[in-house]
Amino acid sequence: MRKRRIVCIIMVLLTMGVVFPLFAGGAEEETAVEKPEEERDYYYWDEVETAEELEFIRDIVRDDAVPVTVDVEKPVRVALIFPAEDLSDSWLRGHIAMEERLKELKIPYELATMGSKHNDHTTQKTHLERALVEKYDYVIVGPTEIYVQAAAIEQLVADPDIEVIVWNYTTPLMQWGKTREEGQPLAYVGFGHYGGAQILGKYILNTYDFENVAYIYGVPGATSIQRGHTVRDMLSAAGINTVYETYCDWDREKAYEATKSILTAYPEVEHIHVISTAMAAGAAAAIEEMGKTGKVIINGWGGGSEEQDLLLAGQLRFTVLRNQDDWGVSLAEIIKLDLEGRRDEIPLVFNGEMTLVDHTFDRPAIDEILDYAFRYSGELEIK
Repeated sequence: MRKRRIVCIIMVLLTMGVVFPLFAGGAEEETAVEKPEEERDYYYWDEVETAEELEFIRDIVRDDAVPVTVDVEKPVRVALIFPAEDLSDSWLRGHIAMEERLKELKIPYELATMGSKHNDHTTQKTHLERALVEKYDYVIVGPTEIYVQAAAIEQLVADPDIEVIVWNYTTPLMQWGKTREEGQPLAYVGFGHYGGAQILGKYILNTYDFENVAYIYGVPGATSIQRGHTVRDMLSAAGINTVYETYCDWDREKAYEATKSILTAYPEVEHIHVISTAMAAGAAAAIEEMGKTGKVIINGWGGGSEEQDLLLAGQLRFTVLRNQDDWGVSLAEIIKLDLEGRRDEIPLVFNGEMTLVDHTFDRPAIDEILDYAFRYSGELEIK
């Protein structure tokens, strides 16, 4: 793995909304079965593309970079708009991997990053409006909540001079049709929230004999439904009792306080299911403070550096570890395919691969997975 240490002061600036230009393993799969029959306004990836189409882009992402085959006369202007989640390093890793891959692909580019807090919809809307006015060639947006940002994204997609990639979503909205011609953006890139929930739900049912479970979600919307409600419904169908559910705005401190309240009000709870790194860290801290580490089981989501430390310390028991750099590499490769006039070869959804990691993994076993998963972003020092 390409190792380096990066002092990530950039993340502090991003959470403040600062905008600045920059120049330049054995994964488990989401299956096409067991999908809930709920009323929904989004498609699953296998409803808009085939497994072969998805594997085409995955193969490109896994392989070494092949430089762009056309002359790119002037730098490609890219706007990267995303929420800098306070503990998860996934956004930063994607950012680094995208830039490193663009360099390997020999694509000249100018990058403007526009950050916000994870639940700061207003700031992100301002960034999207700016991207529309300044007409970036590519706008990569990780929505704070896709339903809130849908109208702004529609405006960008409607501009013939701008290509839009939706980051951290793999479920195209039905309101935009099934194809780009009908109104979909150039692509969606992420790790399937529903697929990760399937992996976690199946693991719980095969490993534990819980009777009482509580749930901590992010904010109301697609991500909480797919990551959280999916597991809740799987466990409920197996007869496991839901004692409490709450939203904590993806925030560590709110999850910490919520966990203390849950443990006080519901001493019978055996597992608190959490759907993000930041909230898992807050929940784990509350459980440790109340002397219940190992007695009340906590999971993570994503398998980043913070989660690995908590897992090895025994504070988390399991998580899904994303092949994290893939989602940055895929952004660069999608841009390359578009520049080469191969738009029709770009699948609508890049759905990244994830691996279940639990307390039985030691440091060498995790590092073996990370050699690939963090191959561009390496070791991070976040300040």
